[in-house]
Amino acid sequence: MIGLLLLFACGGGAPEVTQIANTAVPSTTNPAPTPTLQNAVENTTVPAIELPSNSSPTPTATATATATVQPTPTMPPPTPVATVELAGATVPPGFSFIKFADLYRPTGLTFDDAGRLFVTSFDGTVHVLHDADGDGRTDSDTVFATGFSTALGITLRPGTNDVYVSSTGQITLLRDENGDNQADVREIFVSDLPTGLHQNDNLKFGGDGWLYMGVGSTCDACIEADERSGTIMRFNVDTGESEIIASGMRNPYDLAFHPVTGDLFATDNGRDDLGLGSPFEELNHIVTGGDYGWPDCWNEREGSNCAGTETAVAFFEPHSSANGLDFYTGSQFPAEYQNNAFVAIFGTFLTDGVATGVARVQLTPDGDSYQGTVSWFAQWPDGRPLPLIMGPDGALYVGDYINSVIYRISYGN
Repeated sequence: MIGLLLLFACGGGAPEVTQIANTAVPSTTNPAPTPTLQNAVENTTVPAIELPSNSSPTPTATATATATVQPTPTMPPPTPVATVELAGATVPPGFSFIKFADLYRPTGLTFDDAGRLFVTSFDGTVHVLHDADGDGRTDSDTVFATGFSTALGITLRPGTNDVYVSSTGQITLLRDENGDNQADVREIFVSDLPTGLHQNDNLKFGGDGWLYMGVGSTCDACIEADERSGTIMRFNVDTGESEIIASGMRNPYDLAFHPVTGDLFATDNGRDDLGLGSPFEELNHIVTGGDYGWPDCWNEREGSNCAGTETAVAFFEPHSSANGLDFYTGSQFPAEYQNNAFVAIFGTFLTDGVATGVARVQLTPDGDSYQGTVSWFAQWPDGRPLPLIMGPDGALYVGDYINSVIYRISYGN
């Protein structure tokens, strides 16, 4: 079991970027603590008030009293009624947390234009889930394709029904040509990717039409024989051309494009051999040609060979395994969540006491990069979230790998 989970769950001085607080992992004998959401607090200077002098001014005219119209106070909108089905789950006020579907060990999620959710499972199966009546729960589960080895990622090419699946060492194209929710076409697009301790991870299409994907390292800390290991790559799905965009990442499980700037971001899990207190897991702003330090450099340029490397924009607890990633662009959540990043924090099997859940990252431009403020958004007992995605309905969908459930987090009911 642990050997299989190392593919994605592997996980000095504390960086200045806000971290998620370390809380105990809930269990049946150790009830889940109530997590404290950490928010950035700005220093506010109270302006001095100029007091009038004691001398009375000389009146020049008799004033005529007039009625002053007082402004009507603006009341904040009421917090909507919410449903939290899972005992011990915590979300911000007004948010609902319900089960969308039972599905064995979900690893990747993507929606098509019809609102159907495509899911990869660790058993090598691709499912299509459909909430036909819009009640927030799936009404059907159809097996779209089978026979994949450790399928960790899935995406659709925009404007088509072409489904791309990332599995051990390869990318496969699937297509349903007769509308029966089952793949009629199955073609190997890439077949020679390096694998080992990790493998190729989730994949997303960029605005340039290329297919972007993280490729995990074959080891915990080594000099790779294949330059494609520990990188972000992109592929032209029409010509087959490929190239390395960035390097120095041990296991970049997921990536997402900023909805405003189009900048690419990726999660990454640091090496395991430095002890339980280091290194931190990362959210990285990916720049073309960037080196993100692995295996020699970590945190804020600790280690060696750090010259010219890029520093993460947000850090998470060591070995907490930052995985699924998406930006919020819907209209359902309150406005303050717009364009925030959400990250699935899977946890670790190396030690107890590492908190899990969904983290919220508020990004602030900082020169040609960003600074991130991290806080908890959702936690639940014994949770092991791996993939997540924002749905077309504005809700957030999260796959719990160990508990074989897909949850739906929405604002209100």
